[in-house]
Amino acid sequence: MKIITKVTLLFTLVVSTILLVVCSTIYFITDLNRDHSFKTRLRNRALSTAGLLLKVEGIDSGLLKKIDETTRIAIQEKSVVVYDSQNEESYIYTDQNMQPVRAILSLLEKVGKQGELYYTEGEKNVLIIPFSHQQKIYKVVAAGVDRNGFLLMSQLRVILIVCFLSGILITFVSGNIFSKNIISPIKQIMLDLKEITSKDLTRKIFVNETSDEIGQLAETINELLFRLQESFSIQRRFIANASHELSTPLTSVSSQLEITLQKDRNLEEYKIILFSVYEDVKVLNQLTQSLLAIAKASGTTEGIELSHLRIDELILKLPAQIKKGNRNYRININFDPFPENEHTMLVFGNSVLLFSALQNMVTNACKYATDHIANISLHFIGNSLQVVVQNEGGLISEEEKELIFNPFYRGSSSVNTKGVGLGLSLSLQIVKLHKGFITFESTISSGTIFTITLPTETMG
Repeated sequence: MKIITKVTLLFTLVVSTILLVVCSTIYFITDLNRDHSFKTRLRNRALSTAGLLLKVEGIDSGLLKKIDETTRIAIQEKSVVVYDSQNEESYIYTDQNMQPVRAILSLLEKVGKQGELYYTEGEKNVLIIPFSHQQKIYKVVAAGVDRNGFLLMSQLRVILIVCFLSGILITFVSGNIFSKNIISPIKQIMLDLKEITSKDLTRKIFVNETSDEIGQLAETINELLFRLQESFSIQRRFIANASHELSTPLTSVSSQLEITLQKDRNLEEYKIILFSVYEDVKVLNQLTQSLLAIAKASGTTEGIELSHLRIDELILKLPAQIKKGNRNYRININFDPFPENEHTMLVFGNSVLLFSALQNMVTNACKYATDHIANISLHFIGNSLQVVVQNEGGLISEEEKELIFNPFYRGSSSVNTKGVGLGLSLSLQIVKLHKGFITFESTISSGTIFTITLPTETMG
């Protein structure tokens, strides 16, 4: 069922229920008032008849009947019976061709003890009231049919039914229009989304009103489309760069092997060619490992083993590891005084990935420093810690600052330096995975400084 239909039916149901309650209440209260009014008229008729019969001298039954016949009171098919103190009939009056309504002895005795009694007998309403005269208790039985009242109630019932049905119809039509007006922006969003493909995510959803929930939904979808566009752009660039970088060593290896196989060569030539192929394979292996690490560090921490670890222990492992890669690289380490609370030194994460991120950052610092020295310092700030990696030389230009974290990007200072341009990108992915971030600055006075900020266990 469509939302328009659901909203229309729900709106109609709610309003119809309200109309039904209102109409029923009006009818019920009106009927109560009619019944109360008719009871009052019966009482007045009974008291008037008893008063004339018992208190006015010179009025006998015959004269009183003539008076009753000429009195025009809105009571149809009425009858009045007066019983004396012995419960014997002393006066009877009925409209023409009508039978009087008499009360049985038990009802008369009940009225004498408890007061008036009002009940229904067939179509007629009957009222029995006690009437006191000269220390005697008379009972007056007045009965009649409220034809005018029933007619008015019948007319009111028709009017209320017509109003109720008309209200339902009007509610359904207006609810349908109301629903369409509400749903129209959503339908427009659906049409816009159908025209958006993965190849063109630059198109935005336009909504006139941005302050309501539908406008906020459109803004949220636009933000999502922007993030998807960025992700797809990065993905396309990554695939293009990865394909290019992978094809270069593969092409080199295949070309050298093809040339080698064209003729026989001496042992020295084979060694030179094999060493060149070996260098290309090393580059290819390094590139493959970096791509796998980036894939592992992308997305979420699901499937990655996490534990509490001390970042200072990872830093202390760096000098020996860096030395294995290049004996000319040196590292200076400086730690702030350790805090008393050991939890402020713990990071919740994966030690292998974090060590890889630190190693890449420090290796880059040594590689591009003029003296091949990287300075590492560890600072504890509130609920986070900072690892600062600094070197002298190898400054980053303003144009390159927006690009250095892109996969496969290599700056102008790396022309004569081996590498695949994945170190910083991999480090950033790993740090983000651990809910941290990386900032940097590069000036002539202080050199290039990268700062890795990670939340400690107290924040997690």
